[in-house]
Amino acid sequence: MQRSWSNDFSHVKEGQVAIIGAGVAGLQAARMLRRNNIKCVVFERTDKIGGVWQHSYTDFGLQVPRTLYEFPGFPYPSSEKWDKFPTGDKVRHYIDLYVQEFGLLEAIRFNTTVTKVAPRWGTRGWSLTYQQTGSGTSTEDFSFCVIATGMYNVPFLPLASGADTFRGKVVHTCTFTHTAIARGKKVVTVGGGKSAVDSACAASQVATSSVLLSRDWHWPIPRYLLDVVPFQVTTCSRFGHFMHQPHHEETTCSILLHRACAPIKWMWWRMVETCFSCHLPREMRPSMNIERDFAAGGRTMDREFQNMIKSGKLRPIKGSIDRFTETGILLGDGRALEADLVIFGTGYVKSYSIFDREQQEALGIEEDGLYLYRQIVHPNIPELAFIGSEISTFSNLLTQGLQVAWLERLLQGRMELPSQEEMVRVVEREKSWKRATMSNSRARASIWQFHMMKYHDMLVRDMGERPFRKCCCYPTCAPYTVRDYDQFFR
Repeated sequence: MQRSWSNDFSHVKEGQVAIIGAGVAGLQAARMLRRNNIKCVVFERTDKIGGVWQHSYTDFGLQVPRTLYEFPGFPYPSSEKWDKFPTGDKVRHYIDLYVQEFGLLEAIRFNTTVTKVAPRWGTRGWSLTYQQTGSGTSTEDFSFCVIATGMYNVPFLPLASGADTFRGKVVHTCTFTHTAIARGKKVVTVGGGKSAVDSACAASQVATSSVLLSRDWHWPIPRYLLDVVPFQVTTCSRFGHFMHQPHHEETTCSILLHRACAPIKWMWWRMVETCFSCHLPREMRPSMNIERDFAAGGRTMDREFQNMIKSGKLRPIKGSIDRFTETGILLGDGRALEADLVIFGTGYVKSYSIFDREQQEALGIEEDGLYLYRQIVHPNIPELAFIGSEISTFSNLLTQGLQVAWLERLLQGRMELPSQEEMVRVVEREKSWKRATMSNSRARASIWQFHMMKYHDMLVRDMGERPFRKCCCYPTCAPYTVRDYDQFFR
């Protein structure tokens, strides 16, 4: 039985909204919907708030400046000292302060796992089946449901053959929470992303040897270009966005301008490659050109990583695991690496198991992710929104806040969704554009790092506001921050 969206959401104020997940996205959803007298119930399967920030790998912290990771409407309190790149503990403290400021604890049901989300047939909304620790299963009806379970669900552990014969230990970065397990060990960390790099660096401080093994290297973004220019100038500004492939919703004039400037853009990227190469060991220079690689996302690189490699404490190796042996791993090219501890920094896979087979088929989950209208709603599944679960940018808190502001206005009747046919058309064009401009990955549907400006522009324009948030006297290379969007969160 197919259902369709309606732009009349008066039933939401009469009922209650379920929010699954008390991470930073779920907390923002609860804060902003509650301020409009919408009753919210937040389901959190653990006994803590903060999602991925509850606990993570050792030396976990922000990879971006705190100005790019700030709750909209709640700046870091000036009464406390905050580093430019806060540690995980400080970020957790900041999240606690946010919850206290807006009295969100009363809306959260801790130790409560949602096991099933099913449509209420014959009426609008959803029935949630959940189980509290130490209690039986219960079912409750809601007029709207928000999925805020984040981008990091189930650890991806691609074990090769022979893993059962390996005499050492195999862990995922999410459980590598203390360097003690690496002390005196020969450590191999698998992966090329931030969690793998951070874990390899942490292990190298106490291990006998530390190797970072990656199938292919990707271009990292130095926190400071040539140790002078902050990276957000090239990632969070109009100028930085223009230097990438144009989005499919750009105007004809904009596309013509991109084409006219193609030689300049090519020269710009060759210059950036040269500058970035100064921060990379020769053996880690990626094979893919930088603009193509960045289209599929990016990670920042700090000086500690460079210093560990220069000192010889961390050895980068390009290759992939063919199989495990009793004393280590054998690579695809025949090289053998001794290891006592293998750490997989290979990311996560998404789980949609709370939906039955019919709903999962309706979602249309594909190999490269879940494609949604504005990364928030599915054209064929009404009264359901994904906040922060199907989107990744360089300023996730701001992005999630704008998603909630978009949803808030929709539920208030201050904006309307286009027709189902139009939403499907936009999603299909989005899918084609991403597959033409980005390399394949499990998360391609959700990647918007270097097109963050365009994504924010689309949300703001949908809300009937002007997307250009800075006055004309600001240069196009001035980074956008949460303060530029204050009007949506007052």
